[in-house]
Amino acid sequence: RSNPLTTPLANILYDEKEEKWLQDRNAGLFASPPVPFLLFLSLVFLVFGALTQFFLLQLAEGDSGVCGQLAGVSLIGGGFFEIGRIASGEKRMTRDELDRALQLKEEFEEFAEKRLEPGGNCHRSDVVKAFRRFHAKYRQADSEEYPLTDLEIEKLLRGWNSQSKAAEMTSSGFYYGIQINKDADVFV
Repeated sequence: RSNPLTTPLANILYDEKEEKWLQDRNAGLFASPPVPFLLFLSLVFLVFGALTQFFLLQLAEGDSGVCGQLAGVSLIGGGFFEIGRIASGEKRMTRDELDRALQLKEEFEEFAEKRLEPGGNCHRSDVVKAFRRFHAKYRQADSEEYPLTDLEIEKLLRGWNSQSKAAEMTSSGFYYGIQINKDADVFV
């Protein structure tokens, strides 16, 4: 997804003004390149692989067993590296994912401005419930039209709290320093 050769080669071969996927890549987002470019990249990596194999065979004095073992060890290491990048969230977002994240952040900030007030304490699950009541489209966590899990709302809360420094969170999920404005719950 984020190969260091893809974007520079694409900038050489394509015009950024005409290619939306290249604009997204230059903006630091992920976008799928077109098939002809992927075929060209395959050719480039095939050439790099052949040159590397030739170089290693020369170093190993023609022993292909050593080259095969080195290839296997490198493949395992690369696999662990890639899994680690996925687990750490280092993968780049797509344009749609970025737009959704910005929209959710704006909606949570609107919620926090109108429903969270200083003082008192509350649990993160109470904030999740209040957020779902505030934004009707997110009332159901398993909605197909507007999917939003409780963990995503908790992540929004943590992000908002780290920016505003409004409260201190305990390991059990309580936030000391903010409370939910109960006056806004007319029908509860």
